[in-house]
Amino acid sequence: MDETLLQFIRHLRNHGLAISTAETLDAMRVVATLGYSDPRLLRDGLASCLAKTVDDYNSFGECFERFFQLEAGVNTTDPDDQQRPENDDTKEAQASQNEDQTAGGGDAGGEGQGGDDGQGAGDGQSEGESKGEGKGGSGSSGQRDSTLKDVIRAAAEINLEKIQYRTQRGVYRRKILTALNDEQTLEDIKKLYDAGDDEKAHVLEQLREGQIAAVKYLIDRQLLLNNDNASKQLRDATLQDTSLSAMEHYHRERLPPIIRKLAKKLASRHRQRHKRARRGKLDLGKTLRRNIAYGGVPFHRFWKTTRKDKSDIFVLCDISGSVSAWSRVLLLFVQALSDVLPNTRSFVFCGQSIEVSDLFKQYPVDEALAIIHQRHGLGGSDYGLALNSFWTQIEDKLNRRSCVIILGDGRGNGGDTGIEALRSIYHRARLVLWFNPESHHSWNTGDSEIRRYQSASHYVAECGSLRKLERLLDQLLSLLR
Repeated sequence: MDETLLQFIRHLRNHGLAISTAETLDAMRVVATLGYSDPRLLRDGLASCLAKTVDDYNSFGECFERFFQLEAGVNTTDPDDQQRPENDDTKEAQASQNEDQTAGGGDAGGEGQGGDDGQGAGDGQSEGESKGEGKGGSGSSGQRDSTLKDVIRAAAEINLEKIQYRTQRGVYRRKILTALNDEQTLEDIKKLYDAGDDEKAHVLEQLREGQIAAVKYLIDRQLLLNNDNASKQLRDATLQDTSLSAMEHYHRERLPPIIRKLAKKLASRHRQRHKRARRGKLDLGKTLRRNIAYGGVPFHRFWKTTRKDKSDIFVLCDISGSVSAWSRVLLLFVQALSDVLPNTRSFVFCGQSIEVSDLFKQYPVDEALAIIHQRHGLGGSDYGLALNSFWTQIEDKLNRRSCVIILGDGRGNGGDTGIEALRSIYHRARLVLWFNPESHHSWNTGDSEIRRYQSASHYVAECGSLRKLERLLDQLLSLLR
C-alpha cells in the first residue's frame, strides 16, 4: 500500500474534497502507471480522477503543491517505493553482502554469521553499509532512504496524521520510536559497548540518530499540513459566527468562497426528488419495455410523473450604507442556490426598487454585484418609495406560490413606511419573510419601524451572522419543498 498517496488523499479530504474509495483505487492505478519521477505529469494524472469541479481542481492544485513541497525530503522518485517492504529489505541485504564481498571484509561476514551480541545478520548488514558509505556515498543514500521508509511505515501504524498541536510532538515521537523497537536498539548498543565492540555500537548509534532525525522531520511536516487545515477551518467557523458589521474589508473579501460552500450544502440537501407516481396518465412506452420479459402482458405499470411547480422567489435588498454588505451576502446566497431556486427575481433599493435579475444573467456574480453597488448603491433608505414601487412591479406576478424575502433594518429616516404596500404583498403571497441584520436588542429604537413591518410579515428574523442566515435559508427551503 502506498502510504504517501494515502496521506495525500487524507490531506485532500481535510481540505473539503470528497474522494470515494473507487477514486482512491483509480489514483493508485495512476501512481502505479506514472510513478513519482515527473511531478507535473503526476499532478495532471491524479487531478483527472480526484478533482471533479473547477473549485475542486483549484483546491487540488494548492494541496498538491503544499503536500509534495513538504514531501521533498522523502525519496518518492525511487520506483522501488511501490514494492512490498520485504522486497526492499531483501534487496538491501543483498546489496550490503555484495559490498562486503567486494571490500574483502571477512570480519564483517563472520560477525554477520554469529557472535555473542545476538545481532545476527543485521549487524553484518549495518557494517557493510558503513563500508559502502566510505567508498562512494551510495551506501549512505540507500541507508538514509531505507531509514526514512521504515519511519514512514511506523508513522502510518500509529496514525501520525491525527496530530494537531505542537504539545503532542513528544507523545507521537515516543509512539513512532516504540513502533521502530527503539528500546531493543538501545539495549543492543549497550551490549555492544559492554562487549568492547565500539565500532558496531557506533554504527547502531548512527542508525538510531538517523531514525530520530527522520521522526522529527515527519512530525514537523505533518504539523504543518494539519495546522494549515485546522487554522482554515477555525477561520471559516469564526467568520460564519461573526457579525458582518464587525468584520474588516479583508475578512469580507474571504466570504464568497464560504458562501458558495454553504449554498452547495443547502442545494444538495434540498434538491427536489421525484417519486414514482401510483396513478395518473399511463407511460405506455416504459410499461411495454419493462414487461417484455412477460410477453408484453403489463404486469408492471408505470405512470407519467408530473413535476411540482416550484415557488416564485422575490428578493428585495436594501443596499444603502447601513446594510449593503448583508445585501451582498444574501444575493450571493440566492445566486448560488439557483439550482433549487430557479424562479428567482432580485430587486435592490435605496429609494425606488430596481430589478437587477438581468445583470446576474449577463455578468458573473461578483462583477454583477459591483455594478449594482456602483449604479444604485448611493443614498439613504426610503422604505415608503421602495415598497410602493416594489408592489407596483410584482403585483401581477404574485400568487399563492410566491415567497417574498426582504432584507433591511427597517429604518426609514422618519419618512413614509410603505406599510400599506407591504400588507398588500402579505395578503397576496404565500410567505413574506423579513431578514433584519441588526441585533434584536436594537429593534424598535430610534427611527426603526420594524415593529410595524412585523404586523405585515409572516416571519421577521435576525440574520446577524452568516450562520444565522444559512439557517434561515435552510428553513425556507424546507417550507418550499
